Amino acid sequence: MPDHGRAQGDPINDQGIPDSAGGFRVVAVDADWPESRQFKGGGYNRVTGDIHVYLWFGSASYDPQVEHVMVFSASSGGTKASEALADALEDYCHAGEGLPASLPVSEPVTITADGKPVTFELWRNSSDHCWVARGRVESTEVVLSGSEIEPSELRLVRVNDLAAYSAPIAFLPEREAISAAMGSDLQAAGPSRQSQVEEADTALRALRDIAARGAALGGPSRELHGEAADTVMRALRYLAQDARPAGGLGAES
Repeated sequence: MPDHGRAQGDPINDQGIPDSAGGFRVVAVDADWPESRQFKGGGYNRVTGDIHVYLWFGSASYDPQVEHVMVFSASSGGTKASEALADALEDYCHAGEGLPASLPVSEPVTITADGKPVTFELWRNSSDHCWVARGRVESTEVVLSGSEIEPSELRLVRVNDLAAYSAPIAFLPEREAISAAMGSDLQAAGPSRQSQVEEADTALRALRDIAARGAALGGPSRELHGEAADTVMRALRYLAQDARPAGGLGAES
């Protein structure tokens, strides 16, 4: 589980960031990806400075049957990258079979990252178009898993601000803590941004109450049903995710 607690005696620099987090960047698919870009979770250990992040690029409904890529990024030296690789291989290349006793033989693939060619290890599922790749971009360990797109066609970039990646309300503090640890402007703008998120969260709770009491408030014609309620809820979530102080940076740096 992510560790958001602050321990006494953390080795921090002048910006309040653990030294071991300095220079780390999350790897993402280049910004012209045609579908949704979502923060799927991660963790930041304030004691060690270790960071890991999952980003999803593809269907907004997480449909694994259409073109998509999941990008896992982790700081070097931890066990998270090995765990992420094992999970990806099981899900994408050995679904229902379990992992073999030893790591399958990989093939090399060249993927562009920050404009430079980087060699990744690649594993393919022989029965469909799924694949898993592992590599390193500067100091970031990366595991990619995807379907219906060739990994060699990807363009990867390193980012230090996750504000442009949508996330459930419950993931927003985690997303922002990781951005701040990477040194994005969210750190300086934290209190204002947090206030915006809290206001959006209050609006979401109010909407749930209105939806639950819709019939009593205005009769059947005023009641929020399934898809309509979902649409409004989704709009409010996007407002919460995209709210940020004027002049703030986007996801790419």
